[in-house]
Amino acid sequence: MGRYLSLEHLGQSAIVTLQHPPANLLTTECLLELAEQFSTLAANESVRAVVITGAGDKFFSAGAALSQLLDGDLVAAEALVDAMLAALRAIRAFEGVTVAAINGYALGAGLECALVCDYIVAERGAMLGLPQVRVGLVPFAGGAKLLSEKVGAAWARRIMLGGELVSAETAYQIGLIEEVVDPGFAKIISLSLASKVAQQAPRALIEARRLLDESHALSLEEHQQAAKRAFLGLIGSAEQLAGVAAFLEKRQPPWCAEEDDND
Repeated sequence: MGRYLSLEHLGQSAIVTLQHPPANLLTTECLLELAEQFSTLAANESVRAVVITGAGDKFFSAGAALSQLLDGDLVAAEALVDAMLAALRAIRAFEGVTVAAINGYALGAGLECALVCDYIVAERGAMLGLPQVRVGLVPFAGGAKLLSEKVGAAWARRIMLGGELVSAETAYQIGLIEEVVDPGFAKIISLSLASKVAQQAPRALIEARRLLDESHALSLEEHQQAAKRAFLGLIGSAEQLAGVAAFLEKRQPPWCAEEDDND
């Protein structure tokens, strides 16, 4: 266990819990620890999925620690931003699946952390928002882009410019999150999602994720060519041969057998 995080392993999944009571604020030190933890997990081939959640039942994270910005110190502010960007890059660089299990409030930089994950699961009663403008700031780690890509310009403006906090139910309706669950179940459902992805072929999963991530910047023809390269690049690999053989023989491929052995 680190100073600001705790780590659990369950089969091929890991659970990273933000541990900075009472609101799990993201300080420079916390974000650097988060970046280091994800870099370590990325180097561990046995970890195929990571769930991020917050300690307690009231906060996933209330965002960046504004006390670090109270004096208007540019050096401290830049250190905070750089640490946040390092943490988000490390989360995105993880080649498995990432799931944010939101328990309570996910605000500002806390929501930005969730937005870089592949899935977001939130409990009923959770509230999500990017209220930085209210305190004279703006989202500093890509939140504007990530939010507008998920919910569209109109809702992004309501949430960012109006400082509107949305409930888990509304977040689901507008496409901000993937699932709403009862209080106390976010981590459980997130682990279930993570375990399903952990049963997919590892190299194919990386290629599929890359196709999804890059698709918005490509025309259909460009995307089709990228998909062709990815598909042909998998042909003849040990993973592809094992996966097709297992399917035709109606048995589990090796990576699923490994998951079953850990249950």
